[in-house]
Amino acid sequence: MHFEELRKKIKDWPIFKIEDILKWFPETKTKILANQLYLWTKKGYIQRIKRNLYKFSEFKINDHFILANFIYPPCYISLETALNYYGIVPDIPQMITLITPLTTRRFKTDFGNFFYHHIKKDYFFGWRTIKAKEKNCFYNVALPEKALLDFIYFNSKRLSELFDFKEERFEFDKNFDWAKFLKMSKIFKNKKVQNIALKIKKFYAAS
Repeated sequence: MHFEELRKKIKDWPIFKIEDILKWFPETKTKILANQLYLWTKKGYIQRIKRNLYKFSEFKINDHFILANFIYPPCYISLETALNYYGIVPDIPQMITLITPLTTRRFKTDFGNFFYHHIKKDYFFGWRTIKAKEKNCFYNVALPEKALLDFIYFNSKRLSELFDFKEERFEFDKNFDWAKFLKMSKIFKNKKVQNIALKIKKFYAAS
């Protein structure tokens, strides 16, 4: 298999795994393919995102969120990254924070750092799929209400000790659905999460 054959075959799928190539070129042997990918990386034809995950060098990634689903699926963007995405918190996190039912993992790549927080399968819900500008690229991002609940879940000890929430610097617009937020909180069979959610609602919805 020549590089031009690969590019022609999967030009509409600029991010790909070894498994994808073997699916499109079933006659290719894995060991030979691994050597080819190594050489093409050295020549600058492709770039390695992480083990077994590559992209064409000419493919410019404008939105690093699209890498999330490729790196460690299933997952959705949440916590500080999603809260900043919706304008609920002002600070831009140093890494992209995500939720997964799999083991907690952290990935450092040339395209950004990704932190995947493990959550129980019962709590793995409440996101929407966004179609990116890049062809055949999508990413999952938590609904604003779920992003805040995930944040509460992973910070419940600290948040439960706060008298008020001014230091969190939360800002909510009129689109934030407080009724949905409280309804979702009940899915978390965790009294501490539910109580913090109610306190936040009373503090901000009344202000």
